[in-house]
Amino acid sequence: MLHAVIFDFDGVVVDSEPIHLACFREVLSRRGMELATEDYYGKYLGYDDHDCFAAVLADNGRDVDEAEIAAMTAEKTALVQRAIAESIQPLPGAVELMRAVRAAGAGLAICSGALRDEIELAARTVGVLDLVHVLVAARDVARGKPDPEGYLLTLRLLRERLARPIDPARTWVIEDAPAGIAAARAAGCKVLAVTNSYPRRALAQADRVVGSLGEVDLSDLD
Repeated sequence: MLHAVIFDFDGVVVDSEPIHLACFREVLSRRGMELATEDYYGKYLGYDDHDCFAAVLADNGRDVDEAEIAAMTAEKTALVQRAIAESIQPLPGAVELMRAVRAAGAGLAICSGALRDEIELAARTVGVLDLVHVLVAARDVARGKPDPEGYLLTLRLLRERLARPIDPARTWVIEDAPAGIAAARAAGCKVLAVTNSYPRRALAQADRVVGSLGEVDLSDLD
């Protein structure tokens, strides 16, 4: 019996990675740094904003100053929120699968390295925010993916919210990045990976890999 489905958000539910990349680039360019597309997808995807900026600063030989990172994160947040409100779209099959999970009575959660305000704005825009029992965002954890802290917290909150057992072995996590797959597996969950951001070979540690959530029926997970 399926207990719950936990969705990563960026690159799984909404097509927001191009937005994040463009906004990272804008903030970094103001400080004389560039961010190549291949570097973003190959090195930094899956990091939360803080860790991404810290890694880019370090890779560019800059001091990793927490006050500067906070300022950069605030700038990026403003840019992302404006772009989401103007142009965000759901990825194929995501909204339909979330509705099916909720209709079946299973737990439904989002666990993402993005900021809560950004997730809530995008989820509301595509019509899924009210479906979700639990939402865990970047600032809810001390350690981002690939650490399992976020998924372990999501499982605990689902148990508390629904007042019933949520077995990780009967929970599917839907991810689009290797760091997220590692985090979900370390939390004991099954992982369905979708090739929205990485090629199939990079997602081989998942239990199943699909090209689109439009290929997935709830019965496949149950």
